[in-house]
Order: sequence, then structure tokens, then C-alpha cells
Amino acid sequence: MEKIYMEESKKQKNSLFNFSVVLSFVVAIIGIFSIGLFGIVTSQKNGLISYAAPLTSDTFNFVKADAPLGKIASSNSSGGGIFSVPKYYADTAKTIPVFCVEYRADTENGATYTKGSVIDDYGLLYLLNHTSANSGVTVTDYDNSSLETYITQVSIWMYLYEKEKAANNGTVATSSKNYLSADELTSIKNAVKIVDVDDNSKNFQLSEGTIYDTFVKPLVESALKATNYASVTVNAASTDISKTDDEKYYQSDVITVNGDPSSSMKSFDISVEGIDGVIVINENGETISSLKNLPVGTKFRIRVPAEKVTETAQNAKISVTGHFDSLTGNYYTHDGLQKVVTVTGSTIDAKSGIEIEFVGVPDTGMNGIQTIYFIGLVVLLCGVGIVYANAKPVKNNQ
Repeated sequence: MEKIYMEESKKQKNSLFNFSVVLSFVVAIIGIFSIGLFGIVTSQKNGLISYAAPLTSDTFNFVKADAPLGKIASSNSSGGGIFSVPKYYADTAKTIPVFCVEYRADTENGATYTKGSVIDDYGLLYLLNHTSANSGVTVTDYDNSSLETYITQVSIWMYLYEKEKAANNGTVATSSKNYLSADELTSIKNAVKIVDVDDNSKNFQLSEGTIYDTFVKPLVESALKATNYASVTVNAASTDISKTDDEKYYQSDVITVNGDPSSSMKSFDISVEGIDGVIVINENGETISSLKNLPVGTKFRIRVPAEKVTETAQNAKISVTGHFDSLTGNYYTHDGLQKVVTVTGSTIDAKSGIEIEFVGVPDTGMNGIQTIYFIGLVVLLCGVGIVYANAKPVKNNQ
């Protein structure tokens, strides 16, 4: 009898033990599955730029400061190879500079120029935003105005020459308004000295290298590669989504905004759509009350109310508009004469965005800690059952 009782007891122990282990694993798997809720999908969009007219009026009278005044002449170290850059203005007070974009075209003092299309050549905009008008060139112990005017104008002519050359199998027709002769190219590339005919105190000379290699060439090469002047990128630090301590929200990881050029970006706006009830918070968890003109460097997260998260995927679409201090401009023309551009300080906008996908299961009201407690309770009950089964005597029907 004792032998029969012991064998039955072993069978009950093994049976209950196996069942409890399996049940615990099943509950654990369900709990782990319920915790894995979200994922992020990001997409970058190309920056878009809006332009503004540089002058309040639609016309201006062209002013060319003729020789002997109003020229900036360059030369190489031996004094030869002179290349002259006239100074052009949109006002008689000579406070609004304009730059020629057709080297081989006539000019006429007093001619009335009419505003045409906005400057849509990103390379040209790049030059205008990186040279004289916004003090993009800095030379220690030197009045930059003449040097920068020279660099800006020569860079524009060289850029348009190289751009046409690249588009025409390495040649520029002599009839082209962008044509530069071999002698002119040599003079530009060998210049180490400029002389402002208006003011000899503004003369400038490099002790090493040339003005072209030091200032012009890098600008032209960058302008030839330019596809946008200003752009914004929006990035999430990771794909992680977490639940807040009060369990009212799910939130994204930190999102950052970067502008290019970073030194010109002054602020940005945020807008979010796609999921009801989304709020934007800063790194400290505080709600950002105004999503306009946020300081550069502001990092943020988005929060989605927990009850809004379902098994159906939803995309929170975050749009960012960066505001950049910049120069904008228009082409101005007059009856076949030299086409010119003028620029002014302005603000341009660049846009980008990111999409964050929220998808999960309906909220069961049980968080991770509660799930662990539940699994522990099940295991405990199973253990109690085992103890009870072992303690209960087995009847012998014999």
C-alpha cells in the first residue's frame, strides 16, 4: 500500500508541476507581448525657401561709378595682369550695391531698371549670402568693404562662367555674356593685390597665395554644388516610445532640429497633426505653450494620450519651419542692358518634417509591474495547489 501511495503522489507532483510551469510561461509570454507596443518611422523632406523682394519699389535708376572713381583694380605681385571691377549701385547715394550677372553686357548710367523674377539660382544665392552683403569675408586689420565687393563680383562672374562651361562640354562661346577670355582668367587667378581707386587706405595685398585661391575659388566651388541655400533636418534620438509615470501618455524620444547654415538660423516653429490630443513638451517634461519662434537648440518630445493608442497604426506628423537670417533678391533688367541683382537682409523659411508612428494594443489597465505581480500570483497559486495535492491522502480502493 505504501508503494502504491508513493507512486500516485509522484504522478500528481509531476503533473501539477508541469502544468504550473507551462501556465507561468504562457502568462509571461502574454505579458511580454503586451509590453512591446510602439515603433518610430522617420522621413526627411527637402527644405523649401520662400523669397521676398529686396526693394520697396519695383524700379530703380542704375548708377555706375565710372573711372577714375568707383573701380577696384586687381593685379599680380609684379604689377601686371590688371582686372578691374566697377562699382554699381541702385541709388545716387551709393548705399545699395548691385552686382552684374552678365559680364559682357553694356551698362548705362541713369537707366531705369525694373524688377523681374526672384533669384532662383541657388548657386548665385549662395554667393550673395556668403560674401560682401552679409560680411561673409573677414580679414583682420582691414576695411573689408572693397575686398568683399571685389570678391562678390568676381565670384559671380566666375560662377556663371564655370556653370555654363560645365553645361556645354567644357566650353563657353565667345558670344556668351558669361565669356571670360584666357587673359582675363589669368588676371583673376593671379591677383594678389586690389586697389580701391576711391580710397587708397582700402588697398589690400596678400603676402602668400592669391585672392582667387584664398577667397574666390572656394566660394565658386561651393556655389556650383549648391542645391538649397537653407535647409532644416529633424531627427528623433531613437525609435523608443515610453509611457509616462502617471500612465496617461506615451511619448517619443527626444527630437532635435538643426539648420544649415546653423549660424543663420534664428528660430523655428513646430506643428503636429495626425493624432488627436498630441502635446509637445521640452526635455524637462514641461508643456511648450507656444510652438512659434522656438529658440535654436530647443529639444522636444511629443506625447500621445494613452487612450488614443490602438491596434491601428497612427502617424503623428511633425512639421518644422526654420527661420533664417538671410539675403534675398531679384533680377532687374532694362532693354537688353546688363542684368543685375540686388540683395537685402531678410528672413527666409526652410521646412522639413518627421513622422512618428504609434501602434499598439488597447490599454488593459495593467502596467509592467502589475503584470509581474500577476505572474507571481499565478505561480504562487500553482505552488499552493501542489502543496495541497501532496498533503491530501490517496484513497485505496482495494
